[in-house]
Amino acid sequence: MSDTPRPISDYLTSRHRPGNVNEKHYQSLGFQDRLALGITSAIGTMYAVYFFILGLGGWILWQSYISNKPFDPFPFAFLLFLGNIVQLLLMPLIMVGQNIQGKHAEIRAEEEYQTTSSSYQDVEKILIHLDLQNKEILRQSNLLEEFLKKTRS
Repeated sequence: MSDTPRPISDYLTSRHRPGNVNEKHYQSLGFQDRLALGITSAIGTMYAVYFFILGLGGWILWQSYISNKPFDPFPFAFLLFLGNIVQLLLMPLIMVGQNIQGKHAEIRAEEEYQTTSSSYQDVEKILIHLDLQNKEILRQSNLLEEFLKKTRS
């Protein structure tokens, strides 16, 4: 038969094998990338929000009610200065961390595409194989029918 596909062993050795993209991504990161990711992950939690709320609330209470001689009375100019410093430092750091996370997402999407494409090819091969089997079964059934007709006659 000329429609016979190549041996399955050849196909299996040439097809895409899924890999662990998390491992690949982590191995590609340097120390600074890991540090940026760690800080980005820590800042992006509700614990960080609680920490900042407690810090700001504590500062305002301390300067308004607890301290007899507040060094940063209302409108809390020094607190605003510190807040701006934190924002100036964290904003670029978070952007770097998000870029690294974006690269990870791109690697994961590419791996998913390759795996899906490979699965599609597998299904296609199976359907072709089933079609060939179906044709062969029909051919053999027709031969049997012809044989039975000849033996009955």
